[in-house]
Amino acid sequence: MRALPLAGYLLSFALGCSAFGQGVPPNLAKTLGATPPDVKFIDTQGRAFKLSDLKGKPVILSPIYAGCPSACIVISRSVKKALSELNLDPETYTVLTFSFDPKEDLADMKGFQQKHQLNASNWRVAYVPDDDALFQLLDAIDFRFTYVSEIVKDHPNLLVFLDSEGVIRHYEFGLEFTPAQLQRGLRIARGQYTLWERVSDWIFPVGAVGMLATGAWLMLGARRKR
Repeated sequence: MRALPLAGYLLSFALGCSAFGQGVPPNLAKTLGATPPDVKFIDTQGRAFKLSDLKGKPVILSPIYAGCPSACIVISRSVKKALSELNLDPETYTVLTFSFDPKEDLADMKGFQQKHQLNASNWRVAYVPDDDALFQLLDAIDFRFTYVSEIVKDHPNLLVFLDSEGVIRHYEFGLEFTPAQLQRGLRIARGQYTLWERVSDWIFPVGAVGMLATGAWLMLGARRKR
């Protein structure tokens, strides 16, 4: 019976890791409830805007890079497909796909948008022209990437959901996002979530050390009580 608690924590850790895919997962204890900096973007029409301009409705942040040969394409296409299946009122949320690669610019993002037809009225495709501001934003959502080669970058596959005030409320992890995932993220961004959803956002990203340490602490405490 003593092995059961440890097995449970190992299972939770495995499930959490499988959801993240590649890259270093963000520390949700650091990011949830935080407000990203009000950085300036340039969209594919050449228009400047800030995150604060998107306030008033939930925002889905999708960090990608236009030169990505695989994951970013799958993510963007699956988000487009899932949202079309949900058939939500486009006035009730905004999608912001932006490049996390400081080397990419307007031409790169315009090409990505055109190639994958991300043309919904509430879908902004953009880049951050200031490198310092870009990395401040990436740090705020704890999005970390590394260069595997000049073209390929290792990065976490995720969406970040902001509430109507621009506060980070939820993450969804994966490659092919489902309608259920997007619906859940938007619901949580509106403040409509269950206790389990609130707890799971904090539990799964903790990592092996945290899981094992917690399990060991609980088992030792139970043993001392005997």
